[in-house]
Amino acid sequence: MTIIYRENALPEEIQAIRQGVLEEATHAGMGDTIPFTLLIKDEKAQVLSGATGHTMYNYLFVDWLWVHRSHRNKGWGSKLLCAAENLGKERKCNFSCLFTMSWEALSFYQKHGYQIEYVREGFEKDAKMYLLRKSLNS
Repeated sequence: MTIIYRENALPEEIQAIRQGVLEEATHAGMGDTIPFTLLIKDEKAQVLSGATGHTMYNYLFVDWLWVHRSHRNKGWGSKLLCAAENLGKERKCNFSCLFTMSWEALSFYQKHGYQIEYVREGFEKDAKMYLLRKSLNS
């Protein structure tokens, strides 16, 4: 056996790792992990904005949320976040969780009811990473 380094792992390699973790969760009696992707496309089917994440163990995790620069400040980020939260509620999630960096969208998420749960420091240019949380039981 040996450790293999890849910057761009093959999809089946990533799936093997994910499947291993899911099997351990099942063994521990935890619920399913269900991924999601939300997309905003133009008339040419090009992705202009979107969000990805998953629901697991009765919580929603928003992994990535991105709005193209030309479409910012038009409500698309709010619509994507709301759609993710609604999906979480449909899947019986108790709360939503996500990370953002100090140079990204902290105030955007706070405006939507997210609260800082944890701050991690030590990144380049003195940037900070924020773990944010919002209850979905309202």
